[in-house]
Amino acid sequence: MKAKKTLKTLLLLLGTIFVSSTLYSCLDDDGYSLGDFSAGVVTVKPLGTDTYYLQWDDSITLWPSNGVKPFFGIEKERRAFANFTILGEGKDLNIDYDYVVRVNRIDSVLTKSIAEDLGDKNDEVYGNDPVWMKFVWIEDGYITCQFESYFNGTTKHFINLVKMNGSDTYELEFRHNAFGNLSGGQGWGLASFRLNSLPETNGKTVTMKINYKSYDGDKTIELKYKSGTTSGKAPVMGAENFHTTN
Repeated sequence: MKAKKTLKTLLLLLGTIFVSSTLYSCLDDDGYSLGDFSAGVVTVKPLGTDTYYLQWDDSITLWPSNGVKPFFGIEKERRAFANFTILGEGKDLNIDYDYVVRVNRIDSVLTKSIAEDLGDKNDEVYGNDPVWMKFVWIEDGYITCQFESYFNGTTKHFINLVKMNGSDTYELEFRHNAFGNLSGGQGWGLASFRLNSLPETNGKTVTMKINYKSYDGDKTIELKYKSGTTSGKAPVMGAENFHTTN
């Protein structure tokens, strides 16, 4: 699925994002102010025609009170950047969600399923270009990767997470196709991948491996993974040098 918003729009949103822990500091407050906001990556959960709620990690739900509709539609579940103001706890407002929020802005994050192994065509289709992997974390059934590379400012890079035939059950490859455009300035991108095609861990904690090609050689990131729980830490995301990918 392609990220449909322009770089300019994404930058406007990302400029408001500080750190994912902003929400939790807000939740520790005794009161809520219309001048405060929290921001980060959430899951948009459709509830039918024109209604949805937001899932923050694996436990906190947010009800949008002001009816702001994502430009990308809400027909399918996907990941998004959300900037929101907490209005109060749902139980105090007779709403069956943890918190009622005013959505100030919402924009899409590249959201894809894990791709299949194409054998000899993997390099041709998915690419084998390097990245600097900055952060990887798991929440709400998605693994999200923040990475850096060189971007020429015009070409969207093709990003996939591939389950290789013959690899271990929870071993994946992060693939990057720059279409020959590894010039320009250094920038970063963000992508979330659904983990629903992987088997449940049935209460056990397993090691998930993400193999990728770095500018410093082949590398592997290991995460402790248990279905239905968070893993890793969401990054600080500034506005500088963000690039859309597909």
